[in-house]
Amino acid sequence: MREWLIDNGIWGVALLMFLQNIFPLLPSEVIMPLAGFLASVGVLDLKGVVLAGLLGSLLGHLPWYFLGFALGEKRVEDFVGKHGHWVRLRSAHVRKAGEWFDRNSVKAVLLGRLIPGLRTGVNIPAGTSRMAFLPYLTYTLIGDAVWTTLLAYGGFTLGRDYHLIASYMHLGVWILVAGIAALTVWVYVRHHHRENGRTA
Repeated sequence: MREWLIDNGIWGVALLMFLQNIFPLLPSEVIMPLAGFLASVGVLDLKGVVLAGLLGSLLGHLPWYFLGFALGEKRVEDFVGKHGHWVRLRSAHVRKAGEWFDRNSVKAVLLGRLIPGLRTGVNIPAGTSRMAFLPYLTYTLIGDAVWTTLLAYGGFTLGRDYHLIASYMHLGVWILVAGIAALTVWVYVRHHHRENGRTA
C-alpha cells in the first residue's frame, strides 16, 4: 500500500478512505497514519493528505445514509424480522435502536465518527430515521475532520513508527467512551436525586 500511495498521491488517499467506508477491509487507522508518515518524509503534502482523507471518508459515508433513507425503518424491521435470527436480532431491537437514535442523532453521528466500528455503522440508522441531510452532513464533516486530522498528524509526528498510532487511537477511544458513560451515569443520578427531592 505504501508504494501505491507514493504512485497515486493524495488522490490515492481519497480513494482508499472512500473504499474503507464502503468495504471496511482496511481501516482508516492504517491508511491515514501511513499517509501522514509519507508527508513527514516529503512524499505527500500534509494538508493535502488531511483534505483528501476527509473527502474520501465523507463520500464513503453517503451511500449508506441514502440506502437507509431509501429503505426506511419499516423495511429494515421487516428484513430483520425474517432473517435476523441468524445473528440473534429481532425487529424490536431495530425499533428500539431507531428510537434511541431519534433522541440522540446529533451525538450518535458526531461521536460515531470517532469510534472504530461505528464510523460506517451509524450511517444506516441516520438514514432510516430520516435525519435531515444538512445536520447529518455537518456533524459528519466535523467528526471526520477531527478523526482524519488526528490520524494524519499522528503518523506525521511518529514518523517510521506511524503504525503505533492505531494502538494509541484505540486507547483514546476507550477513554472517551468511558468518560461519556461516566458523565451519562452522573447526569442520570443527579437528575433522579433532584426528582426524588421534589416529590419528598
